[in-house]
This record gives sequence, C-alpha cells and structure tokens, in this order.
Amino acid sequence: MEQLVEFTNNHLWLTAALVGSLFLVIFTEFRLQTRTATDLPPAMAVQVINDNGQVIDIRSPDEFAQGHIAGARNLTPEQMGANADRLEALKGKRLIIACQNGIQCSRVVADLRRKGYGDVFALKGGIAAWQQDGMPLVSGKRNKKRKKDKKGKGA
Repeated sequence: MEQLVEFTNNHLWLTAALVGSLFLVIFTEFRLQTRTATDLPPAMAVQVINDNGQVIDIRSPDEFAQGHIAGARNLTPEQMGANADRLEALKGKRLIIACQNGIQCSRVVADLRRKGYGDVFALKGGIAAWQQDGMPLVSGKRNKKRKKDKKGKGA
C-alpha cells in the first residue's frame, strides 16, 4: 500500500490520466445503457411507422427537402419549443425522431419524454443509417395532402 501512495505522489499526472480515463469509460457505458432503450434501428422503425407511428425529422428545412422519410414532418428543435400545439396533436402517437446521424435525436427524445410523451424513440444512426440500410427517401417539401389540395383547387 505504501508503494501505491508513493507511486501516486511521484506520478501525479499519470494517476490523474488513469482516473480520468476510468471516469470516461464508466460515463460512456452508463450513457449507452440508458440510451439503447430509446433507439430504434431502421428496420424496427419501419414496423412502428406501419403501426401508425409518426416520424419527426428535426433537420433543417433544406436538408429535409433534399430527402426525408415518407410521411415525416419537419420540425426543428427550435420549432418544437415555439409551436408546442403542433406536437400536442401527436401526443397519443408513437413518435420517431430522426436527424442526420442520430446524435441530436437523443436530446430531443429526452426533452419530449420529460414533457409527457411516452412513446418517443430516436432513429438509431439517423437518416444516414436509414439510407445505408437501403430504405427509401422522398424529396421535396410538399407531402401528398398538399398536392391533392392544389389539384382540387385548380379543377
């Protein structure tokens, strides 16, 4: 035991680096353990979508227009705070939050769960993982409802 104390005193920076590394490993493992319950891989997300789930894409409108999951709604995190009524209508649905690579989703999912949204999940790996799994994206800002409305007005 004396040798350990002497080593620690003689190699303070090395000891601090070891303690810091251990802390980071424990913290990372803890985050991964708590996060996996809310992450859905793309294949499971398809099942939730087919079971009346709703995808909320939190990317910018420009990224959304370049390609998004069919039926997804585009709400940035800022818009979610400002337009809480738009989300309130979705409170009973199972929500899947999608971002570009799955990093921003976790914060939004945690925030929505704190606000009382129970069935909220993050798309694991985001839109990048969705594409990597060969899942389709649609492009453009308009959805089918708006196209039908415009066709009806012109006729």
